[in-house]
Amino acid sequence: MRGCEAARWRVAERDFPAETEIARATGISRLVAAVLRNRGLRSAAETAEFLAPSAEQFHDPFLLPDLEPAIARLQQAIANRETVLVHGDYDADGLTGTALLCRVLSKFGCIAQYYIPHRVHEQYGLSTEAVESARRMGIRLLVSVDCGVSDHEAIAQARAAEMDVIVVDHHEPGPELPAGAWVVDPKREDSCYPERDLAGVGLAFKVASGLCQREGVSEVSLRRTFLDLVAVGTIADVVPLRGENRVLAALGLQRLPQTRTPGLRALLDLCGLTGAVRATEVAFRVAPRLNAVGRMHDATEGLELLLSENPQEARRLALRLDELNRERQREQETVYSDALRMIEDQVNLDHDRVIVLSSPDWHVGVVGIVASKILERFHRPVILLKKEGERLRGSARSVKGFNMAAALEECSSVLLRYGGHALAAGLTLKPEDLEEFRERVNLVAQESLAAGDLVEEVVLDAEVELSEITPELIEQLERLEPYGNGNPQPLLMTTGAEVLDCRTVGLEGRHLKLYVRQGACCLEAIGFGLGGEADWIEPGDCLDLCYCPEFNDYQGTRSLQLRMEALRPHRRR
Repeated sequence: MRGCEAARWRVAERDFPAETEIARATGISRLVAAVLRNRGLRSAAETAEFLAPSAEQFHDPFLLPDLEPAIARLQQAIANRETVLVHGDYDADGLTGTALLCRVLSKFGCIAQYYIPHRVHEQYGLSTEAVESARRMGIRLLVSVDCGVSDHEAIAQARAAEMDVIVVDHHEPGPELPAGAWVVDPKREDSCYPERDLAGVGLAFKVASGLCQREGVSEVSLRRTFLDLVAVGTIADVVPLRGENRVLAALGLQRLPQTRTPGLRALLDLCGLTGAVRATEVAFRVAPRLNAVGRMHDATEGLELLLSENPQEARRLALRLDELNRERQREQETVYSDALRMIEDQVNLDHDRVIVLSSPDWHVGVVGIVASKILERFHRPVILLKKEGERLRGSARSVKGFNMAAALEECSSVLLRYGGHALAAGLTLKPEDLEEFRERVNLVAQESLAAGDLVEEVVLDAEVELSEITPELIEQLERLEPYGNGNPQPLLMTTGAEVLDCRTVGLEGRHLKLYVRQGACCLEAIGFGLGGEADWIEPGDCLDLCYCPEFNDYQGTRSLQLRMEALRPHRRR
């Protein structure tokens, strides 16, 4: 494949009068105004707010359903110095949310205990085993973070044991909410909270914010102490970085270099992040290490890192997470290679809209990551399952246009457990039901996914001339950070760029480096992982380039650079 030639390239339509009005009112260029319009910002006021995230943009936490009675129960626990059990999830979002609530409740005088399930040995979410453990501890208040909204049986057991339960979860609720629990979930049908897509840690922060308000404590200290944790968990969970999520991430990233959390400090030092930290660095360097401990071992070690007050202990735990991350990378590559062989031998891609694979040899901790990689390669929903005795357990990933959580709901009669989001979910079923499940989920997909939906579409923000790529433009584009889901780094296209020089760089020539010209403007372009494209490119060729413009700081020298995401031979119109 030549770059992204197999994908559709679509340039977003531009509204030049609207761009001009926004640019004039906010002091940005028309091109940057066009990019922001592509992110859904239609007015100068919205644009100005987006460019200057602040705590004043936070929504009232008490707009969340059930928050008022939940806070009242937490206040009762504080007044009585109760022991509260905070039950979290084993990913980075769950760990940061659990750490935040444990630390906040401890500061208010509660005895905060925690419980993180083991990914391999326990089921996802709030389990009956966890509730039984809480009963033996004498717990009277259980708070679940980043899980619980689908765990009816465990919550019924907790209520029978005279435990109060607060569910702090951002996953899609089923048709019925857990009976007898206070369910703080912005995705509830009756929710009037303006930000539906908060991460679990963001929701935990809103609970802490509500508690501060009712206890008469300034929220300034809460933000100063915990927004760094919120930023890490929010970015790691790949929720849309728009609206309140963007504010939480942006303000948290500002706090991160001066973090007061020894565990985060140790992780940043281990990743070599000593100055300003970008969202991409959290996503690709910090978050994988936090996620790895839950994928490969006991996620409790990750929580202990975030709760540690001792820098030496934090350093030891951070090194442990780094070791587990390397193990995760090796296991991931093994499962990925195996899955590709199975697709070639077992899957009819002309028939199956959803790839469903199972193996007893896979590590359940990496099947979700591998499913994402396979989705990127084949651009269709993927479900990978690990056989564990008398059950299959795994992860699902989906494409835009196919709601995986809703699809699993339609297949619920052959599933033991399931839950998640539109684009990612977890599930458990019996081995004997695998074929029926495969048929059912593909029938659902055939009804909602057309063949064209299975072709990757590259959406470009604008077509520009190389001469428009200036230092001033890149400085303005940097104001759009943090980049992530819902706010991707701006992607531009230039057509008919002449190749002056082409070579490969990096280990085994993995990367492609071009020197291109359009008119009088010449720029360098780098394509990470595109080294194989050098075989068909020669000086004098004309190419269409899809890229992110950026600064390249090398050995004290700053220059302009195009970071290529895709390329193709120039197509004359």
